[in-house]
Amino acid sequence: MNQIEKFIEDLGNENNGKLGFSENLYFGDSRESLIRKHNLLTYFVHMKKLKPKILLLGEAPGYKGCRLTGVPFTSEKILSNHLFFKELNFQFINNNFESEQSATIVWNALNDFENKPLIWNIFPFHPYDGKDFSTNRTPNENELELGQKILMKLLEIFEIEIIVAVGRKSELKVKELNRTSTYVRHPANGGKNKFVAGINEIFK
Repeated sequence: MNQIEKFIEDLGNENNGKLGFSENLYFGDSRESLIRKHNLLTYFVHMKKLKPKILLLGEAPGYKGCRLTGVPFTSEKILSNHLFFKELNFQFINNNFESEQSATIVWNALNDFENKPLIWNIFPFHPYDGKDFSTNRTPNENELELGQKILMKLLEIFEIEIIVAVGRKSELKVKELNRTSTYVRHPANGGKNKFVAGINEIFK
């Protein structure tokens, strides 16, 4: 078992039941979990070959995006259609490939840049309202602290030189790890223009 496979296995074994209502997308052997783990492995193996120097660090998976794909800041539509992903062997939970707003904004912004960043979330599981998986909420402090530990393991696999924190939650948690980061506005909730401007400044 290599580093990436071990990381994903450990991710699936994280018991986050005490953290509030959050769904470990990679737990167990359900059809959905196996698809997410396969997709994350496919993505990481591809990125490892590309040797990214920049990490784009979001907050948490959304129910229309990473909760389906297992890959941060993506949607099933992006994995199936975007040139960066199209030739890779991804699998899909649904037959109707939905888009997801933040993922679409992110990949539109990255289109013009040849060197793509590694993308991850400071909390890699899906926080929801406790009743309906088709909801999103902000991760709580315990969840973010778990995410910090997982992030440190990820940084042992990839030789990242620059962390771009997408939103204040990820910025604060990177700072607490005594790592520096560059902040960009999260693209959700009207943040598209500031996000795009920030990405263009960093990647130019």
